[in-house]
Amino acid sequence: MNKKGKIFYGWWIVTATFLIMTLIYAPISNLVSLFILPVTKELGFSPSQFMVYYTIMALSAMAVGPIAGRLIKIMDIRAYLTLFIMISAIAFVGFSFSTKLIHFYLFAVLMGAGLSGGAMIPASVLITNWFNEKRGLCLGIALSGSGFGGVIFSPVANWLITAYGWRTAYLVLGILIAVVLIPLTVFVIRLTPADKGLTPLGEAMSVNSTKELTGTTLGQAIKSVSFWFLCIAILIGGIVVNAMLINLAPYLAEIGTSAKTAALLLSIGSAMVIIGKLLAGRLFDKLGLITTLLIISGSSLISFLFLMKANVFLPAVIYTVFSGIGSTAVTVVPAYLTGALFGEKEYGAKYGIVAIFISLGAAITPIVSGAIYNINHSYGMLLNALIILSVVEFVLFFIASKTKPKSSYPELSEEAA
Repeated sequence: MNKKGKIFYGWWIVTATFLIMTLIYAPISNLVSLFILPVTKELGFSPSQFMVYYTIMALSAMAVGPIAGRLIKIMDIRAYLTLFIMISAIAFVGFSFSTKLIHFYLFAVLMGAGLSGGAMIPASVLITNWFNEKRGLCLGIALSGSGFGGVIFSPVANWLITAYGWRTAYLVLGILIAVVLIPLTVFVIRLTPADKGLTPLGEAMSVNSTKELTGTTLGQAIKSVSFWFLCIAILIGGIVVNAMLINLAPYLAEIGTSAKTAALLLSIGSAMVIIGKLLAGRLFDKLGLITTLLIISGSSLISFLFLMKANVFLPAVIYTVFSGIGSTAVTVVPAYLTGALFGEKEYGAKYGIVAIFISLGAAITPIVSGAIYNINHSYGMLLNALIILSVVEFVLFFIASKTKPKSSYPELSEEAA
């Protein structure tokens, strides 16, 4: 049971998962562009050839997600996380010694495994296990580590590349992952409150701290309509969130935005992602599922409307604010809804399947956005398509929420759902 007068141990779990997202997720996902030119210039292959590694990484994350979701249930959490932290660290160290494309492609497989098994899945599983009350807020805090890491490591990595070369930058990131996160895993992280003789925050204290988890099994979840509408919504959300992120710089150049303003918008955007995750988590706790999902999907739609006028500074800044909230459709939303719709039972296995669609959305975005752009070689049609997809995204989330298995999460009120 929880001890009165002491800080709830779950807050240490929040801190640990925040650092995991900062040190694993952010370097893998947010620092890609910094390495493209120095690596390709030195080794003599094209940026497009080099960036194939990113597709391989995304596909690896998709493949590892379901496996990691099951492993986290049967392995000791410290052994599990140490394994995937080492895989992540080895991937960066391997990049630092790579001399041929095939080397990057091979280590990209490990990088994808580290991203999914070392960051995305354990962060969501741990917060869901430790928090009933304030779960949305805690998910927002933990997952905002990815944005924080982008803000912190972008200038650090850029300095390392400029001063010591890209190989040193990769090497330092790999060493940092292992040195910081392995001790944190061994001495701080525990899979469930029962491992510390506690109950989740918000659960009534009981002598029996090993109460059976509520919700559906993986088998029951995947037989439900709700589960597949959730997965398709996340896939569409991935396109909505990522399409203009990867096309932002050329779009801004097309409409006449200065390079200086474009760089400023990218920086502001990273900060807004952090705020968006914290806000989305809090909104889930306070307003419930449907209202919060409407706000998130609506924010994406509004962001695209302001992006159409991004050659003017104020609309451009407003775009970054709303896009930061909308971006939570592929971070906070999947993690929260998996628990809210299907309960904590076998959460890791269920989220492992959901995570496939997060990665798949990111993987197909360049193909989809490129095909739409090539229709008339203008980003205007792409923006219009994304506005429509923002509406589709909400409709799919709405159907998923309304068709959830009734036995999955009995303590969730009908108003919240």
